[in-house]
Amino acid sequence: MPPKKTIAEPNVTVPNGDAAKGRDIFDQQCAACHAFEGDDKTASAPTLGGLIGRKSGSTQFPYSKGMKSAGFNWTEKHLFMFLKNPSKYVVGTKMAFAGLENEQERADLIAYLANN
Repeated sequence: MPPKKTIAEPNVTVPNGDAAKGRDIFDQQCAACHAFEGDDKTASAPTLGGLIGRKSGSTQFPYSKGMKSAGFNWTEKHLFMFLKNPSKYVVGTKMAFAGLENEQERADLIAYLANN
C-alpha cells in the first residue's frame, strides 16, 4: 500500500479578513449544509466549530477517501486554497461547492470561521 500523500501547507499570503462580512458569506454560501455544532454522523456536511487546527477528515462525518488521506491540519492557508476550488485542492472531496474565486471574500469567510 503506498504511503498517504499529505497536502503541504500552501505558500500563500492570506489577506486580512472582515469576520462580519464573512458571516454574511457563510449565511449565503455555507449555512445550508454546514453548522458550527451538531452531530457529524447525521449531518449533510461536517460541523465547522473549532475547524482551525483540526486534522482534515477527523470528525465523525463520513468523509471521502481524499479528505481522510489529505493529512493536514486546517490552517488559514489551507482554507484559503481549499475554498478557492475544493474539488481541485482535495481530489475526491464530497463538498459540492464550486468555490470562491474572490480572494477577499475567502479571507472574510476564513476570519469568520476562525472566530467560531
